[in-house]
Amino acid sequence: MAEAKSVWTEEDSRAFIDIADVAVPGRREQVEMLLSLVPSQAEEPILAAELCCGEGVFAEQLLERFSSCHLLALDGSPVMLESARRRLGRFGDRAELRQFDLDSGDWVSEMPGGFRCVFSSLALHHIDADAKRQLFRELGARLEPGGALLIADIIEPVSGLVQRAMDSAWQRIAREQSLVLSGSLELYQRAVDEGWAPGSEEPDGSAEETPSRLFDQLKWLAEAGFAQVDCFWMRAGIAIYGGYR
Repeated sequence: MAEAKSVWTEEDSRAFIDIADVAVPGRREQVEMLLSLVPSQAEEPILAAELCCGEGVFAEQLLERFSSCHLLALDGSPVMLESARRRLGRFGDRAELRQFDLDSGDWVSEMPGGFRCVFSSLALHHIDADAKRQLFRELGARLEPGGALLIADIIEPVSGLVQRAMDSAWQRIAREQSLVLSGSLELYQRAVDEGWAPGSEEPDGSAEETPSRLFDQLKWLAEAGFAQVDCFWMRAGIAIYGGYR
């Protein structure tokens, strides 16, 4: 999904749960790539955090693969958190869920240190460039040596040509995913009709979202003290990128 809605409601949360596997290009690939980038052995005790965990799809697979991982999962939506609680309940106290406000800086100061990984899922395009740069610094300070900040997010295209190419890729991939998931284009059409497709008009009076260019964010990560900074995966306007301490 190359342009998420900028004014998020609980109705949006319910809709996203229903259509995310169609509206997010290569969602399963994203999850697998993030898991493969975790700097840990499967049995090693680690502390991790996920910003905007949604309904807990990635969190569930992280906790399954890393059997001694304790995860702090944050989201701003009560609907998402309730869905995540149901999904992650079988992991007991290995999954700690909290509500937070991404736009507020208060939650960062309340996070402990010593994280092996911090993940951010389709969230940072909701904050501006200065906030991203500050967040990279603050999260980096909460990672243990060798820890990673791994981000999956919408990125700003470098030109109109690139935007059109990304939009076209989203249309093709969303159709394919709808057919695989349901055998029809019904979910694809719903995603388009409900404004999840690239180029959809923003609701009247809504604030513009602020995705940043990938190259800029890689520079900000390096400035924040991250090494081995790179883009690890990209498809239809969404990239996985980050760095290691």
